[in-house]
Amino acid sequence: MSNVTYRPDHESPSAKIKVSLAQRLWAHIEIADPVTWISAITVVVCGAIASGVNEPGFQFTDMGDILRVALAALMAGPLCTGFSQSINDYFDRDLDAINDPDRPIPSGRLTLAEARMNWIVLGLGALILSFVLAQYSFWIPILGVSGLILAAAYSVPPIKLKKNFWFGPPAVGLGYITISWFVGHLIFAPMTWPSLIAALINGSLGTGLLFLNDIKSIEGDRKLGLQSMTVALGAKRTLIISYLVIIISKILLLILALVMGYVWLTAFVVIALIAPIYIQIRLYQEPTHENFKRYLLVSNPFVLLLQFMSAFVVGGYFS
Repeated sequence: MSNVTYRPDHESPSAKIKVSLAQRLWAHIEIADPVTWISAITVVVCGAIASGVNEPGFQFTDMGDILRVALAALMAGPLCTGFSQSINDYFDRDLDAINDPDRPIPSGRLTLAEARMNWIVLGLGALILSFVLAQYSFWIPILGVSGLILAAAYSVPPIKLKKNFWFGPPAVGLGYITISWFVGHLIFAPMTWPSLIAALINGSLGTGLLFLNDIKSIEGDRKLGLQSMTVALGAKRTLIISYLVIIISKILLLILALVMGYVWLTAFVVIALIAPIYIQIRLYQEPTHENFKRYLLVSNPFVLLLQFMSAFVVGGYFS
């Protein structure tokens, strides 16, 4: 494999790093953070399910419908979410140099020019695909553009929503979860009130989980003077706020299930409320990165199940 030698833009002129073509290609994938695509792709599928069990709506046995979901998932996941992660890495390279120096830019595996090209290509791809999907709903390009604007506003100065801990996580929750749900629904049917409410509640649930992310980056935030919630309020107060948002979101899902007459779903929501209590207490007592990961391990399966169950309920699958 041929090698390329270059000096990363953020390093001194004497810094020379040899990076193979394979390493550069992997760095381009890594900067888009494929793990984060999973949430957006999952919620697109949930939105499709929520569009309804009957026509118009998503039909599991229709290959055309499956292709539409795949295109919407590509737009929301690898392209829009990838754009969000890539542009965030680009403008947070100094912070990553402290918190996560192995990321593609601070590690020198991508130059700033290469990283910039990465998010430009992903953003253009998302925009083009949103107009392709406009044949199913004129709202799709509007949602696509809105998602890209939110992603840029989150990371790009001088707006940089992530600098304000009250705006950053809600912007991500709206962009990753709520907008992705809308896209999945609208490619099959007009939006319904139950689906819209479920999308907003699930976006709120995602916001609660995002408040926790500040715990793992508190050291770098402090060094660079970034007023994250954990820096401004402390880890324990951040946890209390996060827990409250998550609990309120689950209670709202419980109310939605009761209003729609699904008593059995309320029982599952109660279990989802009770199951993480022990690890929530542990995390509050010791707000470490390890306990944070344990909390996600316990909580995320319930969040995933709640997303799918709320989608099946509002889609009329259990009528």
